[in-house]
Amino acid sequence: MRRGILSGMLFAVLATVTRAEELVYLDPAGVVRWVAGDREVALFGANYTLPSASDYRAAGYLGVDRKKLVEQDMAHFARLGWDGLRVALWGDWENSDRDGNLIENDHLDLMHWLVHQAKQRGIYMLLTPIHTHSSLWPDGVDGEHIQGFSKHFPRDQMGRDPAAIAAQRNYLRQFLEHVNPYTGVAMKDEPAILFVELINEPWHHSSDFAGSVAYIDALADAVRSTGCDKLLFHNLSQDFGMAAPIRASKADGFSFGWYPTGLVARRTLPGNFLRWVDDYPPLDDPRLAGMPSLVYEFDAADSLSPTMYPAMVRTFRGAGAQFATMFAYDMLATAPYNLGWQTHLLNLVYSPRKAVGAVIAAEAMRRLPRGVRYGVYPENRYFGPFHLDPERDLATMETPEVFMHTGDAPGRPVETERLERIVGVGSSAVVDYEGSGAWFLDRLGDGVWRLEVYPDVVQVMDPFAQRLEREKVSMRLIERDWPMRVRVPDLGETFSVEPLNAGNEHRATAGGGVFEVRPGVYLLRRYGIEEPSPLPERVGRVGVREFVCPPMPELPVQVVERTPPAGKAGASLSWAVEVAHARIPDRVVLHRTAEDGSALAPVEMQRERGYRWAVEAELPAGATEWGVEIENDGVSVRFPAATEGRWQVYGTGPESPLVLFDAERDADLVFFPRVPESLRAFAPRMTGKDEGGRASLRLHGIAPTQSERSEVRVGVDTVERIGGMGTHAEDATGIRLDATASAGGAALTLVLLEADGTSWQADVRPSSRGEAIDLRWEDFAPGGGEKLPVGYPGNWNRALPLPPGRGGAGDRPRPSRVEQAQCVIRPSLDGREVDVDLARIVLLFGENGSR
Repeated sequence: MRRGILSGMLFAVLATVTRAEELVYLDPAGVVRWVAGDREVALFGANYTLPSASDYRAAGYLGVDRKKLVEQDMAHFARLGWDGLRVALWGDWENSDRDGNLIENDHLDLMHWLVHQAKQRGIYMLLTPIHTHSSLWPDGVDGEHIQGFSKHFPRDQMGRDPAAIAAQRNYLRQFLEHVNPYTGVAMKDEPAILFVELINEPWHHSSDFAGSVAYIDALADAVRSTGCDKLLFHNLSQDFGMAAPIRASKADGFSFGWYPTGLVARRTLPGNFLRWVDDYPPLDDPRLAGMPSLVYEFDAADSLSPTMYPAMVRTFRGAGAQFATMFAYDMLATAPYNLGWQTHLLNLVYSPRKAVGAVIAAEAMRRLPRGVRYGVYPENRYFGPFHLDPERDLATMETPEVFMHTGDAPGRPVETERLERIVGVGSSAVVDYEGSGAWFLDRLGDGVWRLEVYPDVVQVMDPFAQRLEREKVSMRLIERDWPMRVRVPDLGETFSVEPLNAGNEHRATAGGGVFEVRPGVYLLRRYGIEEPSPLPERVGRVGVREFVCPPMPELPVQVVERTPPAGKAGASLSWAVEVAHARIPDRVVLHRTAEDGSALAPVEMQRERGYRWAVEAELPAGATEWGVEIENDGVSVRFPAATEGRWQVYGTGPESPLVLFDAERDADLVFFPRVPESLRAFAPRMTGKDEGGRASLRLHGIAPTQSERSEVRVGVDTVERIGGMGTHAEDATGIRLDATASAGGAALTLVLLEADGTSWQADVRPSSRGEAIDLRWEDFAPGGGEKLPVGYPGNWNRALPLPPGRGGAGDRPRPSRVEQAQCVIRPSLDGREVDVDLARIVLLFGENGSR
């Protein structure tokens, strides 16, 4: 409990301090410490960008009260246990004129309100006053309301043009001297703002050492001229060649960002990316020694996995970072549509598993010692009290006092007698809960606990494929009663369940630890224990009766198919759907049509858990179309609707191989590389159909004289098509490539990448005649895999070394574990440029290949 007491003391101090006293200092070793107690600073949270740009507009589209939204979201920051916030304002576009004079408007007012609300919640801030990137992306309309200096000066001249530098200096001075009307404190004096990042993602000129130092110093001098003593940071990750100029400048430390899964995939990325985040080598540069670092932005973009945040924090702490904020927290009102930033999604209510992963990451930030490494994957799945299980897509934290889990965690924890705090989604040995929302259990005293339960969420659309569709939810909120069983010795088998939050009248008495619960906040009291009088005002930084949650939307029944896309022909397959509605259907019936058009007998499905219905039934060979019939009160409705077409599952076998990639339909499964501007004409691309009616993925082999990296590599996502087959995929006998070369001698390498990062490569020579190329498992040798999608920044460690124990004698590709197929093209043997058109990649079964 000592950690909680210290956090509470800091919260109480922060909420009352108004003088220009800095709360942190930089020690001689370059470590940021709290003035009170000399402890190292270690803060975790998120960027929150409602005051400006696209998030400001998104909130406006929905007609919500922006200030109320800030209040709600800062309450969730506190509920998540976060103590860090990055405030990055597009003031250089929306709050200034060409000369950098500050303009007071709604954007500035909302930023002040955000600082005030964060301070009240005990949240400490990194302030970035200049953004550089356009505030109009992706949906803004230019006009007189956009007057800022960044509109008038190109990004690459911001650090060189004297007029641009003068505007930035003028703006920084006026911005920092402006008094927050809600706190009565100037920004330069606000104690809750610990750090100032001079500018967001500048266009660096690292080759100009003197000019780079002079630019950083010009901005730093502008800040210091206001009397601001906050620690100053400058961006490194836009150009790692800036290490020496930053060290020589008046900046106190460096900031960096990380997007290891790339950005803007426009779909959810499945699979295991833990190998992508083993390390961050540029931060080991000796020129950075003795300087503090912070992470201004990071995310596992386009991923809903809850394991990545704790894994990334493990790497941040190993590299010495003391502050980390993901980009960007989704506002409560816009999160169901993922309106804010398409490639990101994080919200306590609407992405509960990922949110609890961020709760665990915040604990990792505080608990993991700075500078300690935990090896490489798979050994580093265990670090301190944390464990990552990619097989279950599960992150857990377990100490005698705290247990957290991001999904069903059977058999854990081992100890329960000393538990003080439990956070989870789904079930474990402590809490059995059928709902899909997050829940929190906090011990208030002997036999008295506070329970907080959020509504269920069903994903009905891909949130990362949204295109500013504010009328179609991706994450659907459902509010209903579910049974919950709590097995905590301190509560016993019989306890009362009493509502705490306003408007909640649900009461229950637990028998055998089981009771009915609906979303809200409750006081749980062991039989014979009196209610504390008075109740504590807060639990941590959250009001004891506080519950911030939107109402359930009124929507019709939606059905989402959850059946694997392929399976073994003639074998039993688990056909599954989720029925998204508060009412549980009376019946759900499976209907199938075989490839020859014959209808198979209907099969009644059974509700497994929550909103999931499933049944085991035979899968015919080839393509089977299917749907379900939902019945309520004698009225039946078919899903999908006739206008939407039917779902399809493919039955594989010797005469029906599994197509892993077909260029005509699977363009969205391709991971394209980042190609320099000078070589864009040679970038991989999808082609139209040729004379034979066949589309392809065209790879262009770049001659070595044109590029230091003469090979071109693309990846194809195979995890969902193979992964759903389970062990049946191990019956596969090899791979077929349908590829055509524009000239003889083209060198193409096929790489198969497994979930643990093991890769296997086979070299082939496509001909100009386009004959199919069959590869058996013995044709593959270990190695050759790289990280795709390419992270940002990520050019330093693209290679994927074999994990320990793999690739030795007797090892071979494990088809059921393959998550990517990568294709690498190199120049022809005589050095000429050559095109290879890839039409299909097929997984073969049996000796005869395809039909």
